[in-house]
Amino acid sequence: MSSKQNTYTQWMVIASGEGGGRIASQFFTRSDNPGIDDRILVMNTNRADIRNTITRIEDRIDDDPWARHALEFGSQQGAGNFFVTGKEAAREDLDRIVASISDLSGHTDAFLHAATLGGGTGNGSIPYVIDQFRSGLDTSQHKQWMDSTIHAALAVWPYYYEAPQRQFNAVCGLSRLLRSSDGSQNADMVLLVANSHLSDDETTGTDYGQVNDQIISAIDLMIGAGRETRGVIDIQDYVTVPSQIGAYHFTPAVATELNGDLFEMEYMFDKAAENAFVPMDVGTSRVTYAVVRAPEHMIENGDITEPDVQNAFNEWKRKHGLLGASGMTSLTPKQDRSNEVDVLLLLGGFDLDPLLDHSWDEFEEYKQSLQSGRSLGNARLSADDLRRIEDNLTEYMEINEG
Repeated sequence: MSSKQNTYTQWMVIASGEGGGRIASQFFTRSDNPGIDDRILVMNTNRADIRNTITRIEDRIDDDPWARHALEFGSQQGAGNFFVTGKEAAREDLDRIVASISDLSGHTDAFLHAATLGGGTGNGSIPYVIDQFRSGLDTSQHKQWMDSTIHAALAVWPYYYEAPQRQFNAVCGLSRLLRSSDGSQNADMVLLVANSHLSDDETTGTDYGQVNDQIISAIDLMIGAGRETRGVIDIQDYVTVPSQIGAYHFTPAVATELNGDLFEMEYMFDKAAENAFVPMDVGTSRVTYAVVRAPEHMIENGDITEPDVQNAFNEWKRKHGLLGASGMTSLTPKQDRSNEVDVLLLLGGFDLDPLLDHSWDEFEEYKQSLQSGRSLGNARLSADDLRRIEDNLTEYMEINEG
């Protein structure tokens, strides 16, 4: 291995819950990203859901998937679609979770935590696990190298027509990913994806494969920018300034297979911006990153250069009133004989109202039912805890108003 390769950023995917497991399995079956390799852990409180995920990936890996890539945690079978139960299951088995992450990841630079926000297991456990890492683990399985690992969270919003409880979970999950209960920052970076915004199927909500393919394409472009590139953007770049200005929620915007001979670079950025993964106003973004992946022969021939990308991005930002937004660009080569160019925009610190508008009424409706004594089985969410969750999200959104 060359010294260049030794400097590559290593990622690990930690997926929790059924939805997170579906995303993780597609990383195995539809992606060959050397930044991730086989460092993927699937966690669930329900063994049947883990079995479904493992069945999808077992023919792609050489070792025992149950031994290295799967973890059943908590003493209950399932979280009952309530995030508090998922959180308590993670608290109960935190030592085992940390041990599984440590055994599989080695000295990983960044964790990508994947969960769907409408459910209970992933939505409950992932924000809690990140919080425990960030606040300093008190567990026998803790390794010192974990203290400097960056935590990015991939958070998938439920379909807008789903039940009020799932919208309630989503609002609470977003708040808990963004901020810990004391109001401090939790995840270093929160990548938001809305199912309804990406799916062509607005009626059944079953086309997860289509949504997950787009997610994986965006993650491949994001991670690739930290490897063999002209003008490197890496995970530290993605999180440093956004954390300083309190604008660390993002959404990808992607356009692929664009004809590099036919289209101007600024047009390519426009096409990507049209495909943002959540409803948003691009002009409210406070942070913007651009990753352009082009065939290596086009880069070597000077058909696309780093200054070309930077100048076009500056013009694109000027057009959208974003010259004051922080950001960087990267030009990444790919082995391809075509002239097809792929573009990723990472848009951060934007106004969250267009996304939250789809769920806030249902959040309020479900909150009222809880205050009226709605039974949640053994799960408990105190009025003070819920108030902190709501206040943390409201304060964060005020910092990032349009």
